[in-house]
Amino acid sequence: MSTEIVLRSRWSVPENRRREALRAAHGQDAEVLGELLEYHLRLKSRRAGVVSASTLRTYRLAVRDFLGFVGPPEAPRHALNQLDAEVIERYLIGLRGRGLEVGSVRTYLYGVRALFRALVWAGALSQDPAREVRAPHDATPAHAKKRAVGAPQLGRLFALPGELHGDDEVGRRDGVILTLGATLGLRASEIVGLDVADVNLGLGEVHVRHGKGGKARRVPLTRSAAQVLGRWLQAREALRVRGEVQDDQPGLLVSFRPSHFGARLSTRGLREIVNGYLAAAGLPPDMFGVHTLRRTAGTRLYRATRDLHVVSDILGHASVTTSAIYAKMDQGIRREALQKVEDDEP
Repeated sequence: MSTEIVLRSRWSVPENRRREALRAAHGQDAEVLGELLEYHLRLKSRRAGVVSASTLRTYRLAVRDFLGFVGPPEAPRHALNQLDAEVIERYLIGLRGRGLEVGSVRTYLYGVRALFRALVWAGALSQDPAREVRAPHDATPAHAKKRAVGAPQLGRLFALPGELHGDDEVGRRDGVILTLGATLGLRASEIVGLDVADVNLGLGEVHVRHGKGGKARRVPLTRSAAQVLGRWLQAREALRVRGEVQDDQPGLLVSFRPSHFGARLSTRGLREIVNGYLAAAGLPPDMFGVHTLRRTAGTRLYRATRDLHVVSDILGHASVTTSAIYAKMDQGIRREALQKVEDDEP
């Protein structure tokens, strides 16, 4: 739903807003409540209405899950207008009982909080029962759970597209995917969101127009990254000339699935491709995911520069503090530090 459509929706008139919010809350209408949540998030966003599609999907999922917990509208175990903090805390405990990781539980809580803030704002509730509910704390530090790909395995990973596909279009595209993730550190949404026009080989940069939080940034290209992108752009142009990619398709990366051939590569398709290569490189399942590539890029950047400001700038972090995790992830850095202590001892 575009911002313009949202602003013209049923929520823009206060009188209608309260009536519609009450109706949706009473009927536990997940679709309408999700619409209210999205409108409120966009309206109150500190970034001029920019809210990531990923956040909206996750929060809507959290709302649907929470409504399933409180019970069906015809016979709810807990009515939305009669909830207190303990009910929501029991919900979080139930999520952990279902096997969700602490990070996922926190995200679900953020979605539920967003819903109740929207209901209070709309006038359907007098107070927010989730306001005082604390997000669960994960005792395991992030760097201990999330690993980056080591140098030997990374070399293997970069070689795989050529080994599996040769120099054909699939191999060239997949080489770009791994380079954008593990060298330039782009997020999954940033990778699939790139257009051909965002790659400027002359200036040696990639323009990420829709980064996290709506922030744009320009990421410099290394020589090898520019070569990988240049080969793919040649192959993509050949596909366009042959009519296999439509002239009006701006996406840099396209799908080769028969049912979606020539369409922009989806996030799901990207994830499947990356996980296939991570598995082929011999990495364990707990390291699967596109974000493993980004963590790898962050770790490589820190190892090369020892400068968190550079890492933060290239990866598009809002704070240098966020980038600090990459200093802890690199086992090589930690091993070097321990070895130096040993070598310096008399």
